[in-house]
Amino acid sequence: MEKYTGTGGQILVETLFANGVDRISSVAGESYLPVLDALLDRPEIKVHTCRQEGGAGFMAEAWGKLTGRPGICFVTRGPGVCNASIAIHTARQDSTPMIVFMGQVRRWERGRDAFQEVDVRAVFGTLAKWATEIDDPTRIPEIVNHAFKIATSGRPGPVVIGLPEDMLSEMAETTLLPPTPIFKPAPQTGDIDKIAEILMMAERPMVLVGGSGWSEQGIAEIASFAAGTHLPVVAAFRNHDLIDHRHGCYVGELGTGPNPALVERVKAADLLLVIGNNLDEITTQNYTLIENQKLIHIHADAEILGKVYAPVLAMQADVNQVATLLAAKAFQIDGRKWASWRDAGRKDYVEWTTIDLSTRPQFNGADMTVIFEKLRQLLPQDAIITTDAGNFSGWAQRYLQYGRPGRLLAPISGAMGYSVPSAIGASIANPDKVVLGLCGDGGFMMNGQELATAMHHNATPIIMVCNNQMYGTIRMHQEKKYPGRISATALTNPDFVALAKSYGAFAIRVEHADQFESAWNAARESGTAALIEISMDPRQITTRSV
Repeated sequence: MEKYTGTGGQILVETLFANGVDRISSVAGESYLPVLDALLDRPEIKVHTCRQEGGAGFMAEAWGKLTGRPGICFVTRGPGVCNASIAIHTARQDSTPMIVFMGQVRRWERGRDAFQEVDVRAVFGTLAKWATEIDDPTRIPEIVNHAFKIATSGRPGPVVIGLPEDMLSEMAETTLLPPTPIFKPAPQTGDIDKIAEILMMAERPMVLVGGSGWSEQGIAEIASFAAGTHLPVVAAFRNHDLIDHRHGCYVGELGTGPNPALVERVKAADLLLVIGNNLDEITTQNYTLIENQKLIHIHADAEILGKVYAPVLAMQADVNQVATLLAAKAFQIDGRKWASWRDAGRKDYVEWTTIDLSTRPQFNGADMTVIFEKLRQLLPQDAIITTDAGNFSGWAQRYLQYGRPGRLLAPISGAMGYSVPSAIGASIANPDKVVLGLCGDGGFMMNGQELATAMHHNATPIIMVCNNQMYGTIRMHQEKKYPGRISATALTNPDFVALAKSYGAFAIRVEHADQFESAWNAARESGTAALIEISMDPRQITTRSV
């Protein structure tokens, strides 16, 4: 450990560097100018300037999802951090490691209703996993290291740290600390044997995988375990990329608009082995899915276990350690008796995702199902897909095939405006990969200005705007509950192609599905950020529209 003398801003930057931070997202503010100045002396940390704090937060959240390390975001006090709160909420619900540093009023101004003052602990104490403020620059290494530990331990999540402006400019001598080791809870002795015993008593078992904190090895080990034991595997809501969809044990995902046959199959199961998932509302289909099944629940955070459902076996353990032990145990579990149960589930999945173009209903505009049939052929296996919330995402959930090295970044929180900044962040982090950001016209307008960020930092995502000129999900619910009474869901949009071109991006409109492949190829070849507008028929509101 070494002594270091500098301003609070310099100490903070050196602490971030010591913790392996190589990029941050930000919207500049005068409240943390000493940090921005200190970053000039640490060019190893790339600063990505965004146009709104919500976009900066989503970009950092995407980095957290991709790497498993905290995404770092800097915003200014008051309005700035309130704009970023949507990303903080998303990181909390999605179990994503993230640290948001916010400039704060000077220490002697607190409690006086100073300009843009917010009480960090009061405002973010329940929204974030931890919210605090640093009053003493000598404690920066201690508090920041603790923030990294909290953001990544147990159930990962966001941390918010207030940085008083005068603290950042104060000179101090402190000790730079090495990164704090992250504790990963290990399975108890005999737990894996108990899982095997309970499994062997089942007739119709299923595995449900979800959550964050998975390593590539852990994902491979779970796939190996499933193959060796003939177990059907289900992906939780927006955790599609935890199991390769081409794997013979994969039987589908539990999200919005899931395969009805899968829902009935999960209800008919007599044992659910849940690994990493929180058993959230969407995955459990409004808490109706789990009734009589036995439940084995494995999660790194003890607070999740037994929170809603009572498992016959609860294990606080790191999912990757469990996956390795299960894969080694697979040869002792004879799953031949339920192999036909798995095969029937796989058959259901294949039928649900098969597209028969000869029986398609006729829609005006570009048929979304035909377009996604094309996308399945055009997307490389290592593509990164980001989606907003909205009915358009149903096509990505149902028809696209995921599995590593490809990734899916999508907000379990249901946040609109996520796709564009997360796609830009993914492209910055992975410039060699195809990144597709899927959004509706409503969601695009919430953070579409971040196209300027893409151009500024030479990011090359392809943004696909599914334009039906309305808030489609809300309209669908509106028509179900109040047929023919349209209220507050119709939209007046700009010319998306002209708007994207004004930023310097490539842009093209697809008015018929036959135009999509050439538009996609042109976007790929443009070498810049690109936007493809899909002119949808408003009647094609879900994958099951007839």
